[in-house]
Amino acid sequence: MAAIAILGGTGAEGVGLALRFAQIGEEVVIGSRDANRAAEAARRVATAVSGARVGGAENAAAAEASERIVLALPHAGVEAFLAQHAPAMRGKLVIDVMVPLRFAGGWCVSVPVAEGSLGELIQQRAPQARVVSAFKNLAAEHLQRVDEALEGDVLLCGDDDAAKKEVAALAERIPKLRAIDAGPLSGAAGLERLTVMQLNINRLHRAVTAVRILGLS
Repeated sequence: MAAIAILGGTGAEGVGLALRFAQIGEEVVIGSRDANRAAEAARRVATAVSGARVGGAENAAAAEASERIVLALPHAGVEAFLAQHAPAMRGKLVIDVMVPLRFAGGWCVSVPVAEGSLGELIQQRAPQARVVSAFKNLAAEHLQRVDEALEGDVLLCGDDDAAKKEVAALAERIPKLRAIDAGPLSGAAGLERLTVMQLNINRLHRAVTAVRILGLS
């Protein structure tokens, strides 16, 4: 299968996902505005994961060349990126892992998105893309500890059932993760607010938390 492009992949979450995808044998292209930074992040992944198939490229080149795209950009830059590059996402699987947030008075707070959530924003700007919001509640710190198994559920929101199944299959190849269909893309705002709550819980309790949904077989 074609490589997964992680745009904005030099950040903590992007690198963490690149590490985990490389561990399960996926070919990964780390994207960045700066090709040199992308190459450096790719070298980091290759060093940490034996046999990793990973490279780096400028964001636009990575998006053009890949059929599966993870958006891990800084949330403030998403609209500008889509204004220029949305056509490159036509017909492709686009996994939104971003959370719009900021820090105020030592606490994490949500940043409102007029469309409801970043997933909905992406779908509106790239209407032919197959958008799924996922992986928003996995801590970058946990993702980057490649010698430790992850725990928790990956909640998926999207309007394309086939796309959600594809993302669920990818998530469940990562040991100890369970994918859960959490409904339509309109629910992605809840995933984002849950992440904000998790970060505040982490601060209060000096912990790194994950999400687990009880009551499902």
